[in-house]
Amino acid sequence: MKINLSELSYKDKITIDDYFSFTDDYFAGSGIKKLDNIHASGFVYQNDLDEYKCKLNVDGKMMLCDSVTLEEVPYEFNFQIDENINETCINNQNMLDIMELLWENIVLEVPIRYTQSDAKDLKGDNWKVINESSEEKTIDPRMQKLYDYYNKGGETDGSSI
Repeated sequence: MKINLSELSYKDKITIDDYFSFTDDYFAGSGIKKLDNIHASGFVYQNDLDEYKCKLNVDGKMMLCDSVTLEEVPYEFNFQIDENINETCINNQNMLDIMELLWENIVLEVPIRYTQSDAKDLKGDNWKVINESSEEKTIDPRMQKLYDYYNKGGETDGSSI
């Protein structure tokens, strides 16, 4: 969505209240699998120093890859944008592309690791996740004689270990 900043010459602020979607081109290398219906509400205004400022509240849901199970899981986010808009964001027609500003801030909200799975049920071929409280106390058969020796209090029965 492009905003015509020349409207600020006769308005105090430009109000934004819209839903946005991003194309798949944006997702490359970001960890985001899907991003639709991002709601942005707020306004753009020009302050006393003739700087353009943007104040937005952004919320939505992105699909991320679960860090443990590698399945797609939803991740809801909500954040505030309060930024000065620099001259590089404004093109020759005095237009601001709000999508670039939104994308930069959405990428900052992507967590490094995110999971919704419960590690209790994870298992695979010849492995499973265990915790110390539920771990069965099994003794390595190679150490069984040593274990028996120390449990008897160090008494020997005449045989060597």
